[in-house]
Amino acid sequence: MSAHDYDVLVIGAGPAGSSAATRTAAAGLRTLLVEKETFPRFRIGESLLPAGNALLREIGVWPKIEAAGFIRKHGASFHLADGSADKYVDFANGIVPGLDQTFQVERATFDTILLEHARETGAEVRTATTVRQLIADAAGEGYRATLECSGASARDGATTKISARWVIDASGRDQLFPAELKRALDPSPFPKRVAIYNHFTHVARPDGRAAGNTVIVRLADGWFWLIPIDAQRTSVGLVTTVEAMRDRRLAPADLFAEAVATSAKLRELLAGAQPVMAFHVTSDYTYFRRELASPRLLLTGDAAGFFDPIFSSGVYMACHSAKLAADLVIRAHREDRALTDRERHRYTRAIKTHAGVFQKLIAAFYDNDSFSVFMCPRPPLGLAPGITSIVAGHSRLTWSTWWRFHVFLLVCRLQHRLPMVPNLRVAQMDQTHQSPIRPLVA
Repeated sequence: MSAHDYDVLVIGAGPAGSSAATRTAAAGLRTLLVEKETFPRFRIGESLLPAGNALLREIGVWPKIEAAGFIRKHGASFHLADGSADKYVDFANGIVPGLDQTFQVERATFDTILLEHARETGAEVRTATTVRQLIADAAGEGYRATLECSGASARDGATTKISARWVIDASGRDQLFPAELKRALDPSPFPKRVAIYNHFTHVARPDGRAAGNTVIVRLADGWFWLIPIDAQRTSVGLVTTVEAMRDRRLAPADLFAEAVATSAKLRELLAGAQPVMAFHVTSDYTYFRRELASPRLLLTGDAAGFFDPIFSSGVYMACHSAKLAADLVIRAHREDRALTDRERHRYTRAIKTHAGVFQKLIAAFYDNDSFSVFMCPRPPLGLAPGITSIVAGHSRLTWSTWWRFHVFLLVCRLQHRLPMVPNLRVAQMDQTHQSPIRPLVA
């Protein structure tokens, strides 16, 4: 085994990076976790899935999550924009045990907990540090990396060079250094979409157990999320297509306000709501890399791919891919070898199979006929409990969920020609009302 500064370099300290670094450090590998920003920092994607709880327990961070005071999430409610139809999905009604609840989290706090847990487990952590160059060494036994400090200190702009036998890339969509695996993409099954979002106070919430649940409002060409993140603040975001945004020719905050104004349900929920910061925009986030592993480098989390936030799969997929990547690295490192072709292909296939379940559910959400099946209070053939468990994140399908999911998809296809449930009319926007939301923070 040749000499390197570190056994593992993990790039990016979001949930994928911190989870992977915790796992490799706990296994005794010398791990360096590099993050370009300084924590705590703002991130969207505040809604966890119950299926991810077990992954957080595995790395030992779950007690810290439970003690952080996050809001409990027991399910989600779905509504049409005009308020004419709604459906409540209660995780406790699924057929997979142990998926009853999870948390809504402020990502600045949640990600910091995971980062500090990685540090406490034994990973070396460098924040305000960006990987600017990553080059495989000539012997194929690792990588040489150039790191640039970007913090407001005497080291600002300083560069250092390190070497590592393994790289786990959890840097999201960033292309801060040439990355061969990030160049080739799978054909996208969805149009390019954009999210416009903010945190608000004075957003209406239901009473009791449902107060912490996610609220989804389906529009004619997109949807809104409302996610409570503490006693006062709620994350609210609009997802629409890039094409629809271009057609409207409005500033993002104005498009957001217009969408609220033209939905009776949103006017009800957001009457009196006040934004607490400037609006954020994330665009063109529908992508998946073709290959997710090379002999000594693996892509995890959003670095591997991301489809859509509708079913809150981002943090779960980040932690799941981190587990698979870390397990591969730990095993191969102990055997003093690179990943085999079989291991690399199996890793790529495993991530995409998991993500593919969410992809099919996302496609059903955006298709009006399939959405009618999803929203049906009593879908045919007793499908509801299985779909509930999948919405809770159970994407590694067992027989009881597999057959229900595939029958659900079959019913969705039949709905186009032979309706098996009443078809909903996804209401067009009502242009006669003024928005209760001021589009910009004063």
